Amino acid sequence: MPKHISRLLLLMAAFVVAALAAKAFFTVNSFYRYGHYRADSVPEIAAMAPSFQTPKACASCHAPRLAEWTGGHHKTVICEVCHGALPGHPEALKATIPTDTVSLCTQCHEKMPGRPDSIRQVDVSQHHPSGQCISCHNPHAPKIGTAIPVTPAALHAAASNAAACAACHGANGMATSDIWPNLAGQNAAYIARSLGAFKTGGRVEPTMSPMAQAVADEDVPALAAYFAAMSCRTPTGKHGSGNAAAGKTLAKQCAACHGENGRPVNSAWPRLSGQNAAYLVSAITAFRDGQRKNPFMSEAARGLGDNDIANLASYFAGLPCGIETH
Repeated sequence: MPKHISRLLLLMAAFVVAALAAKAFFTVNSFYRYGHYRADSVPEIAAMAPSFQTPKACASCHAPRLAEWTGGHHKTVICEVCHGALPGHPEALKATIPTDTVSLCTQCHEKMPGRPDSIRQVDVSQHHPSGQCISCHNPHAPKIGTAIPVTPAALHAAASNAAACAACHGANGMATSDIWPNLAGQNAAYIARSLGAFKTGGRVEPTMSPMAQAVADEDVPALAAYFAAMSCRTPTGKHGSGNAAAGKTLAKQCAACHGENGRPVNSAWPRLSGQNAAYLVSAITAFRDGQRKNPFMSEAARGLGDNDIANLASYFAGLPCGIETH
């Protein structure tokens, strides 16, 4: 080999060695400035307090939410994906409660090319045009019809808690007054969501608010399941003063959510069949007048007159609510 070639190769090798030495000398042994996996970065990362604490950190304070979460398909998504990283929670930081669930949920569920079919995909342009996702879906167990798991022991204990509800809702879940709702046979998910709304102030009612706030979070699913398991019956002769035939025609507008027979397939929505007419009148009127708010119900009730509401209430009150018991 010619001498000038060998000298050139030696020079190039010396340059490479010098460059590697300079890189090792001048690179800080930390991942803070130069990215991960450099020198001491691995032990540094391991020594840091974790930003994501996993759902185990939530179990002691949020047992009902954990029960819903573990019973549904969202169990593959940790709490902090939606609520954010919570180092030091609850002492130093409050959890973020998402308000724009449409933009949050579509990050995983908006249908687009390349996304795996194992994740439920939604064509946003064909989905309901208004309202937040949580109007229909439980954020912790979003699949429609997913039941909250309740142990037999918890269901037995719920009988004692239900005694406090009997004065208004009856020992058998049938209200003692027409102005209050029957709970027997009602969808458990809807009862649980309603109790939660009264507990947090999302719904306010002088009697129900303090009663609901006295119920422990961990008792809500069992209490809801207890009433849902009761046999309901259509109230005899308490169908209100409206025209049920006219109400049947109007009810076609309600079928998409509440079903043609007053029994919705989405357990997050209430069963209307066999409900007290007076209660239905007050509930629909409250949505129309803005005293209760829901993106679907408020819009649906907006154009209803008093006679329309009375007719709808009479129609739904007269429908069979399930297995009749006399």
